[in-house]
Amino acid sequence: MILVGVFGTENHLSAQRLPSAMLSEHHQIQLRVSPQVELISILQSIGNYPEILPFLVSAQEFSYRQRALEHFGPFSGHAAVKMFDRLSAQPRKLNFNAPSYIMLFTNQVLQLRNDIELDEFVLNRIDGQDSLLVFLDLLKDFVEVSGFSDFFSQNEKYYFQTIDQAKDQIGDFNFIRELEDFYGQSQHSYHIVLVSLYPALGFGNSLLRHDGKREIYNVMGAGSIKEDIPFFGDEIHFRYMIRHEFSHPFVNPLTEMHRDKIMPYSENFESLPENARQHVCGEWEECINEFIIRAITTWLARQECESLGDWAYQREKSRGVPYLDELLEKIDAYQNNRKQYPTLQEYYPELLKIFMNPNH
Repeated sequence: MILVGVFGTENHLSAQRLPSAMLSEHHQIQLRVSPQVELISILQSIGNYPEILPFLVSAQEFSYRQRALEHFGPFSGHAAVKMFDRLSAQPRKLNFNAPSYIMLFTNQVLQLRNDIELDEFVLNRIDGQDSLLVFLDLLKDFVEVSGFSDFFSQNEKYYFQTIDQAKDQIGDFNFIRELEDFYGQSQHSYHIVLVSLYPALGFGNSLLRHDGKREIYNVMGAGSIKEDIPFFGDEIHFRYMIRHEFSHPFVNPLTEMHRDKIMPYSENFESLPENARQHVCGEWEECINEFIIRAITTWLARQECESLGDWAYQREKSRGVPYLDELLEKIDAYQNNRKQYPTLQEYYPELLKIFMNPNH
């Protein structure tokens, strides 16, 4: 981790301030439309990104998308868009979850926040902190010349419509209490960032604060359009997405903590089902995170009701997730021995044994 300082901020104290996020809280979950993330989604939509990674940008027809393309399309040659296009075209660089992730590092004047630590892995996806600062400077100019802040403010009513629709689908279940009870750990805050220009996907990002707790984010797009408003999913979809994406900031750091133990078994990646390697994960450590989280979310669904648990189990099986039954048995053992293992962190080495078996 890299501690953020004030480097790179002196020349931009008078930078144009972005509008505040549109937000509404629901059972400890803050649903929001973030101007920073909305800004990067617009760059993704007007540059080469739709040609390179079309499945990561919405192609649905609705009024807001048309307004955005018409307003910002003339600025597709801006230096910020060109820099984004160059970096996003490279494998494992500024693509997939990285664009929204780097924007969460910033405040309302697009400076790096000084109350969090930056993940070096994420910084490397934009070629380091100096490159990120250059990109943010270009974004500040894009905001000014394109009239982004005015555009965002003019669409305030629309953004709140998307938030209200999503809130109606979440229901009254207390996911935060469920997750913190399961992991035996609390976090600073939980956020769902709704992005109209993203398709039906979710990115589980988090920011580590100085007190050791995390701000947890599920950045998600919409699967369909209803009455000209993006529909981010029904109640079952939100149940799955919240449990899955909010679990990454609990699980990923535990896998990273034990990286030296698991990497000697990385050759097992080649023996994983092809369906899982293509559609669930692309490398060994990522697969471990995904398989464990998908087992946990299946287990949690089973605790809620049998039919939802069966649906979750069949969903993961259809995606080729291996070790699911073995992981579910281990999770049962964890829950039955919570006095010995008050948090998942204490029990985590037991889960990892499944992936360290040379016969797998």
